[in-house]
Amino acid sequence: MAACKVHADSQTANGSFSADEIFQPGFHEVSAGASVYNTSVVRRFDHPEMNYAGGFLQTAYTLTSPNWDGPLRGSFQLAPEVFGAGVYNGYGHYVAGGTLWCRYNFIRAGWRLVPFIEGGAGLTSIDIPHEFDGKDFNFNLELGGGVRYFVCDHWSLNAEYRYQHISNADLWRRNVGVNTMGPAVGVSYYF
Repeated sequence: MAACKVHADSQTANGSFSADEIFQPGFHEVSAGASVYNTSVVRRFDHPEMNYAGGFLQTAYTLTSPNWDGPLRGSFQLAPEVFGAGVYNGYGHYVAGGTLWCRYNFIRAGWRLVPFIEGGAGLTSIDIPHEFDGKDFNFNLELGGGVRYFVCDHWSLNAEYRYQHISNADLWRRNVGVNTMGPAVGVSYYF
């Protein structure tokens, strides 16, 4: 990382860094990170308390290039993710699953900081009492937003805040659901 830092400093001085080169169709990204989710912010009285922390692995495929001007200039990505977490407070022991994210990166010429928004859906398994969800098998809906900071051409540090809803989509008679929010941090490599 020290070599990456020296390389990044020389690029900043020369003004040669461009996130445009990273966010081109077909460009790939691999990320790893950690997250903490908490129900206390969005919990209703009839929903279970469930706070959990874990990790995720994600890969992303860039669909569009940032080839137009304006304040909303950017690029779309599809990003499948797998995640797993342990419950540290509340019902159950684990949360695990996968999400397919659609992400929009706001890209400005010469900026190392790239804000983004994202939304996704997927499959989830949780082991909370079935009085809340009916079965271990559930679905998830997620929203998020954050920033990436490029430390050099192919590496970024990422920070975001996510909302996650888990429920069985009324497949079973009980469908109270779990609503959580929390921060996530990670690192990405682009190739």
